Amino acid sequence: MRRVLLAITLAVLVTSQLAETALATSPGGWDHLGHGSAASIPALNGPVNALNTSAPGVLYVGGGFNDAGGVAAADRIAIWSGSSWSAIGPIPLDNGTVNAIAYHGGNVYIGGTFLNAGGVGNADYLAEWNGAAWVQPCGGDPMNGTVAALQIIGNTLYVGGAFQNGSGSSAVNFLFGCDLTTGAIKRLVANHSNINSGIYALTADSNGVLYAGGTFINMAGIVGADHFAAYDGTWHSPGGVSQVVRSLTADGTNVYVGSDAENIGGIAQADHVARWDGSSWHALGRDTAGTSGWFNSFAFIDGLTTWGALVFATGGFVDANGQPSADNIAYFDGSTWHPLGSNGAGNGPLTQNGLALAIFNSNVVVGGVFQAGSDPIAQNIAGYPLYRPDNRIGVHASGPFIGNDVYNATGSGQTDTISVAHGHQGTFYIDTQNDGLGSAAFIVGALGSAQGYTVRFYNGTKNVTTKVLNGTYQTASLPPGAHLTLKMVVKVATSSAKSATFSVKAETTGNTAQDVVKAVIKAK
Repeated sequence: MRRVLLAITLAVLVTSQLAETALATSPGGWDHLGHGSAASIPALNGPVNALNTSAPGVLYVGGGFNDAGGVAAADRIAIWSGSSWSAIGPIPLDNGTVNAIAYHGGNVYIGGTFLNAGGVGNADYLAEWNGAAWVQPCGGDPMNGTVAALQIIGNTLYVGGAFQNGSGSSAVNFLFGCDLTTGAIKRLVANHSNINSGIYALTADSNGVLYAGGTFINMAGIVGADHFAAYDGTWHSPGGVSQVVRSLTADGTNVYVGSDAENIGGIAQADHVARWDGSSWHALGRDTAGTSGWFNSFAFIDGLTTWGALVFATGGFVDANGQPSADNIAYFDGSTWHPLGSNGAGNGPLTQNGLALAIFNSNVVVGGVFQAGSDPIAQNIAGYPLYRPDNRIGVHASGPFIGNDVYNATGSGQTDTISVAHGHQGTFYIDTQNDGLGSAAFIVGALGSAQGYTVRFYNGTKNVTTKVLNGTYQTASLPPGAHLTLKMVVKVATSSAKSATFSVKAETTGNTAQDVVKAVIKAK
């Protein structure tokens, strides 16, 4: 797991909004990415099928939507910068869907079901944005069927889908390579019958080996090369996958496979998601009983991605391993699968299937056809912070604490109140817990004042008041689930205002995640 140190100076609390790059915060943890033409309108009005983060600072989003973020030309493919939506070029894709996105050398490649991308007559199913116009990148002739997957290795674009004689070339059914300099078609098999069914997913490991997943059997004529195969100039069969492979991702030499199959590689716990290390299969976790996989038998996995030691999976599944919030998205921490957020009421965060995953701006981003969490405009695309502080407040060092699993910048649902006699003092405890997915340090700061009230903060016996009040107090690096408790002592003078409110915030770099609790003191 990545270990990071996060720091930021304290911003104005309570009345300030999140920074431009921040996601809004909602119960359940999932949040919208921007909005449509008005703040109450979702940014995307149709499904998201593909996400790509290969270009620095840019998330490319593809699917079946129109006017992403209210931008008229942002149809079927759009750019999310972290704060705003924009289109690729002035001429939109006005039909079909985008199912796959690749990026290389400043150019964007898309595959899908569209015709005449940007008004270009032969840019059917496959197109390239070269910075000035949409063009057909491979072979010169138009494709004649759906493109479902794209992968770039070196200077070669690999194209997979449900087409026949791709770009007018024979023996390139379902899958071929394309030289990005010359546009020349590269055949990966000797004759057209050597790939006999569709390619749904492509990925590449760190050695440049291409992996393909789909509905095919006996890839390149190799008996047992069913649904999943590897290509390094010749085809190889890992074997062991009995049903369709819908998604692939790679991390180093590890390839993660999302399949309708159970018992992948003959392993009882390798159901629907498994790891291929280049030579053998491995299960990812198991159910509570330890006898089978974590996912239900009817699950299907449409999207996979990794972040450090974590593996994320999305698709169609409900109550995985009997957990009510394990619906349609989950993550694996190296030993165990976990739900990822909720709908704010104890059930799963996604109302329907997730189709694509990416890591962008310290968030897990999921695309599909759904509403996420309890955010009404988090439709079809949503983000979940990788780093998330959970500030809680109470009057006892060991709790209970108010505000557990509640995240906002206003203190709503995270406020505690005490009464203190004039000339005496009262005590709160501010407990900052790491509810994120990676180890992190947080900055804790406080704001508030009233006549006759003084406040001090302690970490154990150490007085840390100055740093907390000026917003520079930094916790140690906290592993996920770990917490730090600060003692907050408020003294009420013999003559004081009737009440005082102090806000205490924990936050991460760039305000990508922050949480505020409020301490209210009433003089008596």
